[in-house]
Amino acid sequence: MYLDLNHWYALGRAMVGHPDRAEHVDILRTLREQVEQGRLMLPLSAVHYIELAENPRDHQRKEAADVMTVLSQFNTMAPAARIIDEELAQGLHARFGRPTWPIKVKKFGYGAGFALTGEDGGLGGRVEGGTEEDRREVEAELGMSIAQFEADVNGFAEYMLLKQPETGIRDQIPGYDPYAARRLADEELKSFNILVDTVQTNPDIASRPLDAICARQFLFEFRDNYTRAVMSAGFIGKRTVFRSKEELTKFLMSMPSRRVATMLQCHYLKDTNKHWKINDLRDNLALSQAIPYCDLVVTDSEVWDVAVNRAHLDQEFETPILRRLTDLPPLL
Repeated sequence: MYLDLNHWYALGRAMVGHPDRAEHVDILRTLREQVEQGRLMLPLSAVHYIELAENPRDHQRKEAADVMTVLSQFNTMAPAARIIDEELAQGLHARFGRPTWPIKVKKFGYGAGFALTGEDGGLGGRVEGGTEEDRREVEAELGMSIAQFEADVNGFAEYMLLKQPETGIRDQIPGYDPYAARRLADEELKSFNILVDTVQTNPDIASRPLDAICARQFLFEFRDNYTRAVMSAGFIGKRTVFRSKEELTKFLMSMPSRRVATMLQCHYLKDTNKHWKINDLRDNLALSQAIPYCDLVVTDSEVWDVAVNRAHLDQEFETPILRRLTDLPPLL
């Protein structure tokens, strides 16, 4: 189940005894029970890490990190680029029969490293070297197994990355910059607003917004992924994979994550009064992973309206999409 960051904040407040609504306490208890029973996974995405790091309020980050630690257990979703690699390979195989054995990508793993790169491995590392006797002596001194010690160290490192340093000591850490990702996002937003202006002012482009959206995604977000995919499928030299831009658009729209991202953007663009923000692009990125590959999504009211009432993505992917934590109990 994927939760938008605002719901993690709400659960954090419930856990410290200051719930926004009384029902949140019971919902938190139910979620915790189901996670402990192994019936439910609440993975974090790269967007969660980025947005939480940018929050300047120490207490909010700590509350969110505390409840994320308990409920997510540092399970995370693969980054969008890795998922796109699989979707491209699977799509080419379905259409052309090549590559013969398309790659399969692990969608869920452990820790921030997996969320950001798709590679497993905790932040705390492993205890290496030494004989079996040395390891037994260390375990005796620790009062726990090496494996448990590694798990504890990794868990602490993951928690500290979520919580981030307190404001008072951030300036003392060489090279620490929690807003580096936001500056990159500022440039992406400028680029995206060119698309928005073009769709709204150019009659030819306005008549085929899907082409425009897919073209921008292709050029700015995963062109390198596409190049690797068609080369691994054996399309080299001057051979053209798709005969027209319409064929390419149809192919891209067959990829689950691209279809979600494109349909959300397409329906948003119909609102000429909307002022696009960085968080809109980040929501779009996170939901392009969550809606196709999670069983349940709880997002904010604006995205819910677009995804459910306009794009009908809940029906298309058979993924319930909710806007409130209080809508959860019947499904849980």
